Amino acid sequence: MFLRMLCALLIVASTVAPLRAEQTTLTFRAPDEGPVTAAVQQILEEAYAELGITLRYVEMPRNRSLVEANAGRIAGELGRLPDLDKQFQNLTQVPFPLFAFEIVLVADRRDCGLCAIDDIENLAFISGMQTVIGLIKEHQFKGPTVQALDIQQLNLMFTNNRVKAVMLNDFEARQLGYYDNPHLIVTPMLSLIGYHFLHEKHAHLVPALNQVLEDMHASGRVVTVYREHGVSFERRTEFPEPPLYPALSATAGLMEERAHIDGTGRYWQLIQEIFASVTQELQLHTNSYQRAVLGFNENRFDMLVGGTRTQESIDGVASYTHFDYDSPVSAFALQQADLDAMLDGTLKRPICFVAGYDYHNFFREGLNYYLANSILDCFAMLDMHRVGAVVTFDDNAPDWAGNDYVKHQLREALPIHVMFHNTPRGRELRDWFDKRLRELVESGEITTIMNKTQLQHARLDASLPESSTR
Repeated sequence: MFLRMLCALLIVASTVAPLRAEQTTLTFRAPDEGPVTAAVQQILEEAYAELGITLRYVEMPRNRSLVEANAGRIAGELGRLPDLDKQFQNLTQVPFPLFAFEIVLVADRRDCGLCAIDDIENLAFISGMQTVIGLIKEHQFKGPTVQALDIQQLNLMFTNNRVKAVMLNDFEARQLGYYDNPHLIVTPMLSLIGYHFLHEKHAHLVPALNQVLEDMHASGRVVTVYREHGVSFERRTEFPEPPLYPALSATAGLMEERAHIDGTGRYWQLIQEIFASVTQELQLHTNSYQRAVLGFNENRFDMLVGGTRTQESIDGVASYTHFDYDSPVSAFALQQADLDAMLDGTLKRPICFVAGYDYHNFFREGLNYYLANSILDCFAMLDMHRVGAVVTFDDNAPDWAGNDYVKHQLREALPIHVMFHNTPRGRELRDWFDKRLRELVESGEITTIMNKTQLQHARLDASLPESSTR
């Protein structure tokens, strides 16, 4: 018995020892800067350290690193797409899923509406992204394409308007601030999982490395590293079957022709078209805008119809797709001196606007505000010199505002979204809204809800089928 146990120990030792003694350093391409790549780098460095191996990095373009890795001149790829080893047959995939991500298309809503790949004029991507090349071929994109050397060049092309759209990983899009720009729309193209790859001469490391990674995941270390780098992975629901909810509720501020007390108006018609078929009970609540925001924030409603991604007063997540655009927001006063004092932060009388908006963020600290129930109340108090200025949407100002007041624009028109709670259920509702709205626009069914002028104002006309635009 003792001899059998000794032999077993010797066998185990002979299989583990070479991992620590054979090679102490592996070389990979230096990863691009960003929280996801930094987290992946740290996870792999910790995993390899358990095997007595350190990592070093060399600078090289992304597409060249594939050639170098396949030739064995570097050890492999830190994180790449699945099935890479089918095209580069000298590479071996480590089975552990390192990270989840989406390939996304980013463009300006004002140019192309919902900005599907068929709606854009041209696009750029980073050279060496094989999946992007595959997506371009799959969708038979006919427009010009440009390959950038790296993420910085890609961003310069896009921000300088040399290209109308870019296709890249979602974590790179977040890193570049594309998700924070209200005019940019991020369209998901493909959901994927990233894996680590090694050249075949290092393939003997794969079982031990994979086990270390599995152990790190089981202990919570992988999640901790991502959290420390501020990374969370969210995959949009794909809906192989329509969802079903026992009851849904929506709220909106009272808006002429858009959301009426009796549940009529084109905003309510749109919500009914999207959600009535997936719930047994759909409740529509029209309130003052302040009550709508408050009720949503207090979880009394599942969705708030009408909000911008820049509104700090709304505690939720916005739909990725917009369903309308608002108008510019301006300040109105009786004389220019009052506007100047407002902008300087020295206006003595209050600034009036409808409760529920964040318009105080436009001004310096120290000013006073009056929150009214209606914009007409604000203008009545302005006429009586009880307030010094009124802030509102240009198209909400009374007909006489253009002649009787001086005006200063505070911001341009922004896309309007449906807001959902930042919970699994809320995000699923958001994903269903995004999916169905795209279908309604791309099929032309949206024209039964919004007329041509309204669709143009909403910047949705660019995504309509040709038969609907004639």
